[in-house]
Amino acid sequence: MRVLLVSWAWPSHVRPLVPIGWAFRAAGHDVRFATQPRLAGAVTGAGLPAVSVGGDGDHTALLARAMRPIRPGPGPEPGRGTGKRLGLSVALAEDMAGDLEAFCRGWEPDLVLYEPTTYAAPLVATKLGLPHVRVLWGIDFHSPARAFENLAFAELCGKLGIGGFDSAGTLTVDPCPPSLQVDVPGRVLRTRYVPYNGTGTVPGWLCAEPRHPRVVLTWGVSPQFKGPDEWAAAARRMRALVAAIARPDRDLVVAVPSTDLLDGDLPAGVRLVENLPLHLVLPSCAAVISRGGAGTMMTAVAAGVPQVVVPEYFTDLVPAQRLAATGAGVLVEDDDPEPVRAALDALLADEAAAGAARRLRSEVAAQATLDETVGELLTLAGSR
Repeated sequence: MRVLLVSWAWPSHVRPLVPIGWAFRAAGHDVRFATQPRLAGAVTGAGLPAVSVGGDGDHTALLARAMRPIRPGPGPEPGRGTGKRLGLSVALAEDMAGDLEAFCRGWEPDLVLYEPTTYAAPLVATKLGLPHVRVLWGIDFHSPARAFENLAFAELCGKLGIGGFDSAGTLTVDPCPPSLQVDVPGRVLRTRYVPYNGTGTVPGWLCAEPRHPRVVLTWGVSPQFKGPDEWAAAARRMRALVAAIARPDRDLVVAVPSTDLLDGDLPAGVRLVENLPLHLVLPSCAAVISRGGAGTMMTAVAAGVPQVVVPEYFTDLVPAQRLAATGAGVLVEDDDPEPVRAALDALLADEAAAGAARRLRSEVAAQATLDETVGELLTLAGSR
């Protein structure tokens, strides 16, 4: 069977599709991964065949306009008017749809899988009558946008010759534990979350048990789409947080997309790592501090690690609130160092939080394996 995975070219959107691509390949099926050219290498680096669709526009500028911060930084506040998330999604779909349709007509996939913000996939699949499956990568904060999708994509639907579409697809594959998830529209197939945060080499220090409780501080890939002023502000925030939470009896790992974010001296005992996949380090951790991005949050959930979440964008709020409601994490609304330090100290001493994190990990493990999910999806494709 021919299976097509589709995502626009941003790492945190591409990576969640990789494990299910592996599962289809392991089951003997023909898999292709369509994305914009800039991340074709990331796809092939993960062991999947890549197909380039669309162009290589300035994603950094698009994201900076689309992501609305909770605490506005210097300069005009992003996220207003046509720069909101659906504006970004429309621009990406317009860029990808033509090439994606041409590829589908030539290759004739039996099944199309896509992440929630890559609208070119359900639009083209609707036009061609292909079964298409939305694959979530965490809490489904994006579903409320469904009420506005057909209006936002009306022009593109007209160009494609379709009267409308449903981004929820034929069904949704959901790896989020039920007690953490919100209501998900349509037919849902629950599956086990398999973390993939990119490729990397296991450092020697990670092969031994930590001498002290290990804590990871990370802000995911978000600093990469900040302008110079915002990058400098992010660096100041990270440095202040490191100074506040570093202790001689704590193994602090600061995970950054580029060590340029924190150049210069750091407190003794702090490990600064660049692009170390979190699925390698989090299983050895006692806690993680992050803005609550889906990749970080779900990797920590799968590892059973309690979390301190400091939301940076409005899209981070619902996941942070849901995690806090399970007891496995703490939501800190102020990104000043002292509240974060206090929350971390309390979390590390809270056995109830550790127990809640273990319960979430058990929920993840109880869901269907990826090979079982592949079997269900093959039945779906065959029935069409």
